[in-house]
Amino acid sequence: MKIRTVQLFSFAFVVAAFVFAGVVAAQEPAVVAHDAWVRVPAPSKMDTALYLVLENHSSEPKAVVSASSDAAAKLELHEMKMVKKDDSMGKSGDSMDKSAGGSDSSMSMDKPATQPMMTMTPVSKIEIPANGKVTLAPNGLHIMMFGLKSRPAAGDKINVTLKLDDGSTVPVVAIVK
Repeated sequence: MKIRTVQLFSFAFVVAAFVFAGVVAAQEPAVVAHDAWVRVPAPSKMDTALYLVLENHSSEPKAVVSASSDAAAKLELHEMKMVKKDDSMGKSGDSMDKSAGGSDSSMSMDKPATQPMMTMTPVSKIEIPANGKVTLAPNGLHIMMFGLKSRPAAGDKINVTLKLDDGSTVPVVAIVK
């Protein structure tokens, strides 16, 4: 009888452990953030950028659609891209008058030279692939923090909340560097 009771108790314990594990697994968020940091703002600025790694532990793609923080008036999702920009230098020579000594055999001014240039543009969302990750880093995807309410110093922590396309939120604690 004692052995039977021990076996039933062991079985009940194993079942309870699986149920508890299932509840814990169900509570684990699909998207987690880590390695979050914020740049110390330039001396004359009250804006900065947030960088971090987002991992999606679900089998469905997710996307960050907005961000908020009590530390700033406005947060925006942004991306830095290298684009070719038209060079407007030298266009004033296009209309040289040949009668004033101009020559049509000089450099062609018809096609402006292009130079690569980094530009920052807002994006509507930051996609996180299913069972994957995305890194927000300088010269790439990042979150701009406009209108900081106080000047953060190195070592300070800033709380940010990311909102996903499914309505869930991801808490972030970023270290100022």
